[in-house]
Amino acid sequence: MAFDRWLIAPEDEPAFDDLRMKKTPIFIYDAAMDDRLSSPTVWLLGFESLLILPLLAQGEVRGAMLVDYQRDWFEAGTVKTLHNERLAIIHGIALQAAAAIENTGLREAQQEEAYVSTALFQVAQAVASLCNLDDILSTIVRIVPILIGVERCIMFLWDDESAIFRPVQAYGVPRRGAATLLSRHYAPGDFPLLDNVREQNQLVVPPLGTSPEAPEDACARRDQAARLLPPDFDVDFLPAPAHAVPGTRRALLAVPLSVQSDVLGVMVVEEAETSHGRSLSARSRDRRLELVTGIAHQAALAVQNERLQQQMTERERLEHELQLAREIQQALIPEELPQPPGWDLAATWRAARQVAGDFYDVFELPEGRLGLVIADVADKGMPAALFMTLTRTLMRAAALEETSPAAAIGRANDLLVPDARHGMFVTAVYAVLSLETGELAYANAGHNLPLLLRSRTRELERLNKGGMALGVLAGTRPEEHVISLEPGDCLVLYTDGITEAFSPDGDMYGEDRLRAAIQDVEDGSAQKVLDAIDYSVVAFTGDGPLSDDRTLVVMRRTAVVYPRL
Repeated sequence: MAFDRWLIAPEDEPAFDDLRMKKTPIFIYDAAMDDRLSSPTVWLLGFESLLILPLLAQGEVRGAMLVDYQRDWFEAGTVKTLHNERLAIIHGIALQAAAAIENTGLREAQQEEAYVSTALFQVAQAVASLCNLDDILSTIVRIVPILIGVERCIMFLWDDESAIFRPVQAYGVPRRGAATLLSRHYAPGDFPLLDNVREQNQLVVPPLGTSPEAPEDACARRDQAARLLPPDFDVDFLPAPAHAVPGTRRALLAVPLSVQSDVLGVMVVEEAETSHGRSLSARSRDRRLELVTGIAHQAALAVQNERLQQQMTERERLEHELQLAREIQQALIPEELPQPPGWDLAATWRAARQVAGDFYDVFELPEGRLGLVIADVADKGMPAALFMTLTRTLMRAAALEETSPAAAIGRANDLLVPDARHGMFVTAVYAVLSLETGELAYANAGHNLPLLLRSRTRELERLNKGGMALGVLAGTRPEEHVISLEPGDCLVLYTDGITEAFSPDGDMYGEDRLRAAIQDVEDGSAQKVLDAIDYSVVAFTGDGPLSDDRTLVVMRRTAVVYPRL
């Protein structure tokens, strides 16, 4: 019927535009000839003279009531009497109709709001009852078409590590295309629609073509969609439904799966935008968008929770591995130092993190000798800890093969170079002490210079430099030096975590403070010297976390021990 097909848009009919603007009745004396009516529908419906009354509610025009009146009711375009009983009745009916429309709209709005709340609650229940993310998203893409009345739903997740979108769930996609779709991934630029949603973090609505039975607008709409969709995406995965009606237009809703500003993915929904020439009302469309957005947020929370759980699991695994690594490291650090007659040793090792790149080692060698190693890997964390373990093992092996400290360091260096990647290296001092004579032969591979306190003069001497750090260049050999320790002399070996410790004000501890801490101890044991240095550093840096590993080894000769005859 003509009435069912009669749609009046703004500016289509001046009479109705006047009605909405003035909110007063409009009188049409000749429906066929009045230029305020451009459509012949009124005449086709049988109206000759027409009274159009506004349906007013809350001061707004909710509609119009058309009445075919007798011309003798009025003269010269005005009502004969303001108290005309017939006109009063018509006005009353119009007011009641407007009130009924308003009340119906309010009830529908309440029902729609209740439906949205109920639907979102159903989705939340489904999400809460499932543990696996794939199951949750699979449930959501199946619930969406039922709750909203759309054709298809496809879920894409953003893989931040690979910088691609991955389709993870789809419903309503033809079976022949579903497997192909879920096997694909889309890098930036491959699927501009997804890129736009991710960049803007808001809903994007690209059109699809018209149904095959009414293709006159399809080319223009397809060209518009082609700028946002991959080639033939709508043909392969979003074909026009079999029940499509001629003239039906289709659209996609691309909704971000976002938590605050973090876009975790995109939910793409295909809806029937118009059907039989009728569009969704603005209110119905708003409710649909509200529901789609709410469901997308539920999905985003599920994705975020899954990733947080994965991160937590990964963090727990790493913490467990770090704890094991620390225990292994601690097992490699001497639990007790040898205390040969005439000699006093003390050491401390503190990691800035759970694992350290510093280490020290003290071990007995044949022919009354003692080996001492202190080293510092130029890195932190697990890589440094692994390199430290390797260095400690190679130094021990080299010390048993080579009697010369320089030769042992050179041997360890040649073995380290092939495994020293990404610029990693280690500084070290290796010394061999004759317990009988007090002769100390040492080689320094780029490490902090040890300090020797002479008991007779109370002066501090720096041990000589040696050569390049280990792991840098194969074939290098540090220079070897020999000194003699007299009774009362005290040797201090340390890593740069001591001298490069910082105060809360940003000042560096430095070697001068280290020298002062050593010289302030008079005739103390090795442990007393170590405690004095440690106290001085802690007092300087405060209670804050360590910025670097700290390692100290103190050796003091207490007496001359003559060999047994």
